[in-house]
Amino acid sequence: MTEEQFDTITQWQKKTFTKATALSKIAHLRQEIEELASDIETNNPNQRMEFADCFILLFGAANSAGFSYAEILKSIDEKMEINFNRKWGKPNEDGVVNHLK
Repeated sequence: MTEEQFDTITQWQKKTFTKATALSKIAHLRQEIEELASDIETNNPNQRMEFADCFILLFGAANSAGFSYAEILKSIDEKMEINFNRKWGKPNEDGVVNHLK
């Protein structure tokens, strides 16, 4: 996502959903993740739009929590540096792999 896309999306959200909060956007994101999972399971070609919904809501929630585009990107880079240096376990029954503590 470019900074211009981020600004367009977050300004539209603020104008359109005046009472939305970071938490309300996360609640909506949970619904969209379920729709995405269903689309992936059924190989629905529309799944890319569900991915888009999830990214839009997640970036909007981060902005509503007070984070700028630059701060989010910096946090992603910092977190990836941590992830690169972690040791990772084996997948669980759902295929989820967690880092070892």
